[in-house]
Amino acid sequence: MSQDLASQQQSTDSSIATFTSSLVFNVAVTIGIFVAFDILRKRNKKVYEPRTYLVPESNRSEPLPPGLFAWILPVLKISDEEVIKRIGLDSYMFLRFMKLFMILFAIFSIFGLAVLLPINSVNQGDNQGLEKFTIGNIRDEKRLWSHVIFTWLFSGIIMYALYREFNTFIRLRHEYHTTDEYRNSPRATTILVTGIPKELNNSESLKALFDIFPGGVKRIWLNRDPSKLAKATAKREAIVNNLEGAATNYIIQYAKDSTKPEFRESNVENGNSPNIKRPQHSSKLPIIGKKVDSLETYSNDLNDINHQISELQKNPNDFKRLNSAFIQFNDYVGAQLAATSTVPKLINISPDDIIWENLNLTSKQKMIRRVISLSVVIGIVIIWMSAVTFVAGISTLSELAKLKPLKFLEGLNNAEGNLKVLVGIIQGILPAVALNILMMILVIVLRFLSRFEGSVTNSGVDLSLQSKYYFHLVMNVLLVTTFANGILQSLPKLVNNPTQSIEILANNLPRASTFFLTYILLTITACALEIFQIGPLIMNFIFKKFLVKTPRKIWELEKTMPFQDWGTGFPPHIMIASIGIVYSTIQPIILPIVTLHFALYYLVYRHQFLYVYDKLNQTGGLLFPKAIYQVFTGIYIFQLTLTGLMFLNGGFVQGVLCIILLVLSVGVLLAMKLIFKHNPRAEFLPVDLMGVIDMKTRNLLVGKNQDKQISSEKEPIRNDDDDDDDNDDYTRADVLHINEGDEKDLDDDYGASTFTHPALVAIQPSVWIPNDQNGSNDMVNEFRKDGIKSTNQGASLDKNHKVIIDLDKIPLEFRDDQYAKSKKANKKREVKQLKKQIDEIEEEIGER
Repeated sequence: MSQDLASQQQSTDSSIATFTSSLVFNVAVTIGIFVAFDILRKRNKKVYEPRTYLVPESNRSEPLPPGLFAWILPVLKISDEEVIKRIGLDSYMFLRFMKLFMILFAIFSIFGLAVLLPINSVNQGDNQGLEKFTIGNIRDEKRLWSHVIFTWLFSGIIMYALYREFNTFIRLRHEYHTTDEYRNSPRATTILVTGIPKELNNSESLKALFDIFPGGVKRIWLNRDPSKLAKATAKREAIVNNLEGAATNYIIQYAKDSTKPEFRESNVENGNSPNIKRPQHSSKLPIIGKKVDSLETYSNDLNDINHQISELQKNPNDFKRLNSAFIQFNDYVGAQLAATSTVPKLINISPDDIIWENLNLTSKQKMIRRVISLSVVIGIVIIWMSAVTFVAGISTLSELAKLKPLKFLEGLNNAEGNLKVLVGIIQGILPAVALNILMMILVIVLRFLSRFEGSVTNSGVDLSLQSKYYFHLVMNVLLVTTFANGILQSLPKLVNNPTQSIEILANNLPRASTFFLTYILLTITACALEIFQIGPLIMNFIFKKFLVKTPRKIWELEKTMPFQDWGTGFPPHIMIASIGIVYSTIQPIILPIVTLHFALYYLVYRHQFLYVYDKLNQTGGLLFPKAIYQVFTGIYIFQLTLTGLMFLNGGFVQGVLCIILLVLSVGVLLAMKLIFKHNPRAEFLPVDLMGVIDMKTRNLLVGKNQDKQISSEKEPIRNDDDDDDDNDDYTRADVLHINEGDEKDLDDDYGASTFTHPALVAIQPSVWIPNDQNGSNDMVNEFRKDGIKSTNQGASLDKNHKVIIDLDKIPLEFRDDQYAKSKKANKKREVKQLKKQIDEIEEEIGER
């Protein structure tokens, strides 16, 4: 008996030490990182506020005020209308997800701490420490009714909230698709058709086939495989970088030497002709190869490759034709209708989102690749289970030490002082850290598999990766860790008392919650690291200080902004929501910690999207419904777990009620999918036709400048239950609306090459060197005489002979923002207008 009490006390001390060590460590680190961020954020705008100057003015955020935590209120005060305009639908729906679960878990925390916590702990079992507050401490079967009631209550609240948010998403996506900016953009009017038969794979046949849709076909791009040309353009970029590096080094050396007295005297003696050693490099083999003049050699190489690329681009039809094509319609509705009538097809494609090497894959090849990918994923899940189980075992060392084969670990339970703190760190922090490292390694493999499957867009890869990564998180973090912790903690008792296995498992399975308490605390520390941007901060310093020397490289470093990796960014938070749901009634202490997780991440990501992250790989919000479906997985695991615990604890009726709830929850998900697949608000059009109908006016969108009433009576269509327009979210003034899109229509003059492989339309890049007010102008002229485009605008040398760039004077060729596009378009229009005037003058002269 005394041994059992001693063992129980050791277990109590271990669980409390584990949680306390993790809590103190993570709180201290989190606060420290936030303070460090506040100190550095105004000293490095490139890392912490690039969206205040690097994005188009319409999407820029106002600089944040200095001061400790002075950034929080300004970030929170920005209206949702302004937020969605600046960051796009994907990022906004992600923020809504974070805010939704912050509110839900805040509500659940009140019930959990006020009601469930005392029910679990007062006058019940003899569990000690954190285990005292779990459902495993319940001995009175009647008290299990409270857990069943709250399981029904929490499940009902979550599903209703998800339904409301899904409805809001559908409305916002409708409105997003009906903005002029989106409807007039190439991604809205263009579809990708794959698997085209050879006899139809020509412009004439495709135009005849698709001209039946409203507005007809505007332009067709037959995809080709210019692999040889792509390699040549890549080689040219490398040569340009080498030439710029050699020229920049020469100019810097010239500037340094020009300050020396002997340099001036030498110039006088040589007729004012500079005598600077020109840069050299080994021609073939590094170090031991023959030295050649770098400027001359790279210039000759660049001329040769320019000529080769020019010849290849003259005959694009010589390249192998792929079995896919991009088809642009004159009308947005035509593209939408064509997309639903053609298999296989893809719409909502951005030119910079395309994975060109995957365009030639047939449906059969993609199917084979998906089977291979699925098989590999399942194999990885199984392999990872053993690794995760080992990690989970570390968090239960104090229990495993009671087994005879592991008696050498017995000293862990008798640890005192600093050693006891160390044991707490090993059991509380190390497993969570190790699990996160395992998941980081896993992401690399899963991303490769998602791309291997044949997706033709990077956003499609993100959507595929989101599914795979969440599947792994559920299997290896939630399920395996839960059962591994519970069973490993029960192992000593199961070995000694196998006949009491049901009672032992019912008591010990809830103890896995201790691991997840420390796991969520670690994610809160990761939240601080997210806003601190330690990786970009260090890399930016190293590159700027030691690695980038030429104007081009400096500008590329300056203009490049980080972006949210949606494939791996969404699933961890869906996982935290699932963990919180599963353990909401099992261990109520987890509820306020999950609330804190979502509150901090909501604040941090709001800052990141408004001030740091670029908008890349936009899906139009499609990540959000996938996330909603994945949350239902957590709901089902929650209900199944409670069902099992009810039966293990002898609560038969309570278990049956949990099964009924599970069946109803499955029905809710199926009903949601059915309702939104045939959305009544879209006049029963499928979801992938969202935006064809303007939901504010109930008009069918036919063209850019005209609407056509759907109703034959020319009256706006109303739902049967629309007794009052004020009840319609599409027309209510007190809810968020999207009135302006973030897609900028490309100028018509550039439309001909919008969906052409970049290698086929790649232009000769200019050699960009710094202006030293001396030799650089001569060098630019020499390059131009040799047929090489060159410039020294926007770059110069400072007093320390370091290359600096002027962001306001960057040549348009090197800018890729909307300002540059509009400038290019205006210049081209001016040239076009000038040619027209010249033609008119020539005609007049001819007539005379």
